[in-house]
Amino acid sequence: MLEYILDGGLLMYPLVACSIVALAVMIDRVRAFRAAEADIVALRTRVTDCLDAGRVDEAVDVARQSHGPVAAVLLAGLDRYRKLKARGRAVLEIETNVKETMEDYAPHAMEPLEARLNLLSMIGSIAPLLGMTGTVTGMITSFNSMAEMGGLDAGGVAGGIAEALITTGAGLLIAVPSVVAYNIFAKKIDRYVLEIEQTMKDLIDFISLGHAES
Repeated sequence: MLEYILDGGLLMYPLVACSIVALAVMIDRVRAFRAAEADIVALRTRVTDCLDAGRVDEAVDVARQSHGPVAAVLLAGLDRYRKLKARGRAVLEIETNVKETMEDYAPHAMEPLEARLNLLSMIGSIAPLLGMTGTVTGMITSFNSMAEMGGLDAGGVAGGIAEALITTGAGLLIAVPSVVAYNIFAKKIDRYVLEIEQTMKDLIDFISLGHAES
């Protein structure tokens, strides 16, 4: 491995740095998503059962004890609902206020999962460009070697070609997993966003229908 880095020239150093950063971000994001894992269906079911039974405080506790962005947004909405209901506010006011609270808090709840994903996207774009730059510099090295020797020098040309191929290959090997990982994480985030929207809808429906009947 060290031999390839040395043969690849100076551009291998930023490529190695990119690979280290990309790997660190992947590990960090895997840990973040694992920490956010929760049974969202079970959470919504338990909260709904508590609300239907009029146990708002218990519903708040259920959301507080759960993990992930869905539970966090639901907790914000339930806490606002409890406070406004205790003050005897009108149903329409409660519905509007709770909806705004959840919508405002949703980006904050998603931020821990979205953090540093832009680095993967950036590395996925930069690494191939660095590899292509290495290709150009390697070919320049080869032509310079030929010019200095006044003809074809197999050793000099081979060194330049090796630099070109190594940097190109390294750039692609770094970019491909970075782009794949970014898209996997982005898909997971999209799923959480949909779950948050569904959870918000369920709570607002309960307030507008169930609360109005109480």
